[in-house]
Amino acid sequence: MGSMPMMGAARADTSAAPAPTATPAGAAGECPPVRQALVDSGRAVFSGAGSCFACHGPNAKGTALAPDLTDAQWLNVDGSYGSIAGLVRSGVPKPKEYSAPMPALGGAPLSGAQVCAVAAYVYSLVHR
Repeated sequence: MGSMPMMGAARADTSAAPAPTATPAGAAGECPPVRQALVDSGRAVFSGAGSCFACHGPNAKGTALAPDLTDAQWLNVDGSYGSIAGLVRSGVPKPKEYSAPMPALGGAPLSGAQVCAVAAYVYSLVHR
């Protein structure tokens, strides 16, 4: 897809990559550090262009289709900023606990900047 990582980084399985800081693990620095302006932008993507709210709910508390993103219980990644960005990029074709798969980019035509923003927003929900 057009918004795949462009930094030439080797593609790593970020679902198991530990990330002790807010720098994206396995994302080769493709996303800027988490800052409030980025989180605010990500909130707008979550509830707008990304349509994330359709499955995760308007407050990211989850629905029958997708998990709660506010409870610090991560099902498919470790909850690091980098792993969240990687999951948004690649999707979740075989979710561990939900029957509906998440398509890459959530099925929306997200830019790389929007992926980073929505990942920062989701990361901020449990790392305040």
